[in-house]
Amino acid sequence: MSFNKYDTVEDLNDSKHDWLLRVRAQAIWKGITKETKEFRGYNVIFVDDCNGRIHGFIAAALCVKYEGYLIEGQIYKLNDFSVKYYNGDETSRSVRTDKHIYFTNETKFMKDEDDGMKIEQQSFDFFCLEDVQNTKNDNRYLIDVVGVLDGTPTKIEYKKDGVEKSNVKFMLHDGRSYANVTFFNEFGDSFLKAMKEDVEHPVIIIIASAKINEWNDEVSLTNYPATRFYINSSHHSVKEIRSRIADNSFYVTKLEDQDDKEIPAFTVKDLFKLTEDYIEKIVQCKVIVKKFDKKVKWYTNFCAKCDIDIELIEKKYQCRECRKIYPYPDKRYQLTSLCSDNTGTVPIIWTDEEVIRLCGKTVYDIIADDEEVEDGDKFPTTLQEFEKKEYNITLIVTKENVKEGSKVYTATKIAAPNEMSGNHSPTQKKNTEVKATEISNLTMSSPPTGNSTTEKVRVRKRPDVIQCTLQETTVTNVGKFKCLKTESQSIHEKKKKQVVMSSNSYVHLRNVETGRTDWKIKIRIIREWRGVSLTGERFKGYNLLLLDAKNVRMVAYVPEWLTEKMQRLFTVGNMYTVTNFQVKQYTANDKWRCVNNDRQILFTNNTTAKQIHESEYFIPNNHFDFFEMEELSNLAKQNVYLADAVGVVIKRDNLRPVRNTKLGTDQMQVRMKMTDGKKKINVIFWDKFAEDFQQDIDSNQYEEPLILIIASGKVGVWKEETDICNFSPTVYFINYKHHSVQQLRKLISEANFSLDITYSTSQPRKPLRFCTVEEIKNFNQDYILQEVVCQVHIKFVEDNETWFYPRCTTCYKQIQFVEGYHICIRCKRRVPHPDKKFAICVMASDKTGDIEIILMDRPVRYAFGKNVFDVLQQYKGKFPTMLKSLENQDYTIKLQILEVNIQKQSEMYLATDMFKGFNFDGNCLNEETNVKATEISAGEPSGSSYHLDNMSERLRQKGSFWSTTNNRLSQFPLIMVFMLF
Repeated sequence: MSFNKYDTVEDLNDSKHDWLLRVRAQAIWKGITKETKEFRGYNVIFVDDCNGRIHGFIAAALCVKYEGYLIEGQIYKLNDFSVKYYNGDETSRSVRTDKHIYFTNETKFMKDEDDGMKIEQQSFDFFCLEDVQNTKNDNRYLIDVVGVLDGTPTKIEYKKDGVEKSNVKFMLHDGRSYANVTFFNEFGDSFLKAMKEDVEHPVIIIIASAKINEWNDEVSLTNYPATRFYINSSHHSVKEIRSRIADNSFYVTKLEDQDDKEIPAFTVKDLFKLTEDYIEKIVQCKVIVKKFDKKVKWYTNFCAKCDIDIELIEKKYQCRECRKIYPYPDKRYQLTSLCSDNTGTVPIIWTDEEVIRLCGKTVYDIIADDEEVEDGDKFPTTLQEFEKKEYNITLIVTKENVKEGSKVYTATKIAAPNEMSGNHSPTQKKNTEVKATEISNLTMSSPPTGNSTTEKVRVRKRPDVIQCTLQETTVTNVGKFKCLKTESQSIHEKKKKQVVMSSNSYVHLRNVETGRTDWKIKIRIIREWRGVSLTGERFKGYNLLLLDAKNVRMVAYVPEWLTEKMQRLFTVGNMYTVTNFQVKQYTANDKWRCVNNDRQILFTNNTTAKQIHESEYFIPNNHFDFFEMEELSNLAKQNVYLADAVGVVIKRDNLRPVRNTKLGTDQMQVRMKMTDGKKKINVIFWDKFAEDFQQDIDSNQYEEPLILIIASGKVGVWKEETDICNFSPTVYFINYKHHSVQQLRKLISEANFSLDITYSTSQPRKPLRFCTVEEIKNFNQDYILQEVVCQVHIKFVEDNETWFYPRCTTCYKQIQFVEGYHICIRCKRRVPHPDKKFAICVMASDKTGDIEIILMDRPVRYAFGKNVFDVLQQYKGKFPTMLKSLENQDYTIKLQILEVNIQKQSEMYLATDMFKGFNFDGNCLNEETNVKATEISAGEPSGSSYHLDNMSERLRQKGSFWSTTNNRLSQFPLIMVFMLF
């Protein structure tokens, strides 16, 4: 026997041509130019045994040899073809990948007559119907949807340019939203014909590769040459919908937004009694802050893009979601308070923006004050001043609070402290359970804002409030203010003020979306610029860079005809409340964006703004999204984003003219070299930007060495050296008052701050060889991301509920289940019907020792001939006992050696292939040597971006192996995220 000889769609890249695929042709259509009606070739959607999809193209000159041979649904063997990457400006793509297949004269293409691994009849990349509206402006891709037919399809006949035309209209519903569908001409007729057959009701329809069209302000799905429909398919999504319809869980009703209603108040005792009706609602309670938990660090580092906390791993701060390494991470408050009234005690987490608003200081302000923190471990005295005072606190009630018994709540608003009229201490009462509660332990089950102490990341959601009747009165929303002591007020005035301060119609920038214009935001204008054409002509409209209190940045565009009005309205550096504007998705043509965001704001004639005084609200003066210099070279391969960088200037030339041979003119240039202590990059400023920089240097006396921040620079590579130069939005800051500059200044004096460069080189792929368990556990760093073969006896198979994981149907990476949705962080979207893949934990051994192995999806499917959906249906969602048949059997297994196996000494290894027994073709090792490195081995061995809870202990007995770490597979998704990214 031998290992699986076929590559997967995920493996493909442009490094070679001798790939070997076994795929099904799911859809085939002719490519014909719209204007000339010229036949360009055949297009095919190929699907492999892992449900990976890729578009293939056969040019017209090669189509003769495939005429009559290409059949939809047929399985083929395909090898010796070209893999090309999309340029980025192609439209109407049927598969959302960055690569596609090109047939060449050397391509071998034959029908598969063997009984190989099962390939599904169809594979889809579904979107939620309510996301159709948001993707209407992205013409790069077609879209797959599934839903229940609503109503009866109707045919409309008409004439256009004297030609008889027709269309068929109907609606789909996916339980949450509707979508209009229009099929034109023959395609619509074929749909009606299929509907006349005896079909099961309700009718569930899959539409693959549909085109999103907007006509007369109505968005609908229409047919395209690649489009296919499937009525009551056997696909797992259809089975899931039919099952949800049967148990009445299919239709979901959205709660109305009630942010402007009065918020109900509860005592602490009543707070703990709230039912499921209050999940994701906001409520109020009046409590005294007894003390803060000083055992937990009072601030945390976080990723502003993903809004989650980040950890220091391998001496680098890296976000476990977006994988971005932060040389100078942002910081925010992380405070847990113990609060009480006369009915009980409750732990409450204070959000960063509320702490800043109340104390008027950021985390950086406090850290920079030696009297506040001394050696860094002291709890700041500024924060201690909040203790022993009474507050009206608005809380959000979560699912964990109601269903899972968590007693920790998060404050969304904290009103100014009131005069205390009593102690309100519940400790005088007997048998009070809350009294013995340890706050530091509670934080383990209910995480601080934006972070989860479990490995699930919750997407922030704007909370609803309980609807109640509010007296008709005119109330001005005064926003957030610093704490001010006020005169005594009447009960009515206090109640009205309480409602005003608690209600919040403003949203943060990360929450603004397309589809509406009545947004309200609070922002600071941090930059202004005009774009420049290729000929150097400046555009008449201009751009503003906005920043909010969450450190989220977004570009706002001001069209030419509004320029004069907006320039009178806005001043760079000031804060404003801005209302009524449009939000638009970026398209593939929007290059060189200064912010890693998929949306931008468009100001209109209805846009209004009002300046916010600095004492009323807090937004930082600036924000940067720094890249490590080691990572900047990767940005040179793309043209979508600009980059922020900071470093110490170690070499600087004066302004000088440089001959531009293409234009035949001289350009002014300033060249520099800067470093972050690990790597050097070249800095090149051109034209007026260079002249302004030189004048700045000559006119001011800056502390040496200069520490330079370059915001929104254009990254390139020249003669294998990374450089960053100026572009339209680019600005620079010399010795800027920013925590990154302060940190670099301290590092300069340290001995380990080196100006020498060490370039990392990729490890060559080693020949595949047999290894014993003992040899595998003693590998050094030369084996990171290499593959080896071992022959082992499987002793145990762990039987728990987490024996598979959900996978995104677009990027093929692991996804998470958050707030009722499967969310792909990488693709930034919901995945309504994700794929599901095996991940089985086993203990195996040879004569040299034991080894813990995760059997990934492909080897498990090869062993049993079933996918996860088949097994779920067979075993009704319970652990499949058939997996136990792996026990007490001998297997030859191919292992992937990961970075954690070497650097973290983790003894849990990933199996990418296996077969039963020790008897197989001895030449397979030599054959495997020539197989192309997988995506894992080709990936850059970066630092680990996840936390592992001591999985390297040597466990010998079945009891200790499975009981020492409860539900070990719950930790594996972190490993798989690393492996697959």
